[in-house]
Amino acid sequence: MENPSYLAISHQHALRRQMETVANNLANQNTTGFRSERLLFASYLTNKAGNPGIGGDGAGRLAFVEGIGTYRDTRPGQAVKTEAPLDMMVAGNAYFVVDTPVGQRFTRDGNFRLDSNGTIVNSEGFALLDQNNQPLRLNPNETDIEVTKQGEIFGGTNRVGRIRLVSFPDEQALTRLGGGLYSSTVDPVPADPRAEVHQGMLEGSNVVSVNELTQMLDIVRRYESAQKILDSEHQRALKAIGTLARVA
Repeated sequence: MENPSYLAISHQHALRRQMETVANNLANQNTTGFRSERLLFASYLTNKAGNPGIGGDGAGRLAFVEGIGTYRDTRPGQAVKTEAPLDMMVAGNAYFVVDTPVGQRFTRDGNFRLDSNGTIVNSEGFALLDQNNQPLRLNPNETDIEVTKQGEIFGGTNRVGRIRLVSFPDEQALTRLGGGLYSSTVDPVPADPRAEVHQGMLEGSNVVSVNELTQMLDIVRRYESAQKILDSEHQRALKAIGTLARVA
């Protein structure tokens, strides 16, 4: 295979990964607390076929493209008013903490409810934790629920506890899981005191569908351009083989 074909295939491989990322963003444009991602690229040099690439100026070398990871857009999504007493939105750089069978996980999805025991749980049934890492519980039939901006929860006149909010020095180090959850190999720190909890609201996705569709079209055009190079190289190779066969 010739150098142009290698370059085109490298380009197409990176574009396929980029398309997967964009498609995932679009699929989650209505997912509570979802934050869009972008694929990060890096180029690396390799010697051309039949050329040792001697010299330090890069002459005789080819630059290939490789997707090396993703970058998460940490800008908050639009606030969505629901009026549901256990829907909560975090304003600021902070995450809720929930207890799962495999340890604590972190989320911006504040769509909570009461289970049959009165425990405040997320859509996956994982308990919301307080500042003492204990599940927050109310009377299962409680209807008079108040959540303050500081994260204090009241059932009627009884204070239940205060929601634990945490943050991370580097949000990019968080690993996205299913169900709007994140894991981290780095211990979280207490959230900035300026972070607030807003009751009766949810944070929408920060995906801008028009931008994603525009990028998707651009990816398609670039993929087609790379395919034209491959088709052209294929025709050139067939012509060369035919010519050599006649000479022989």
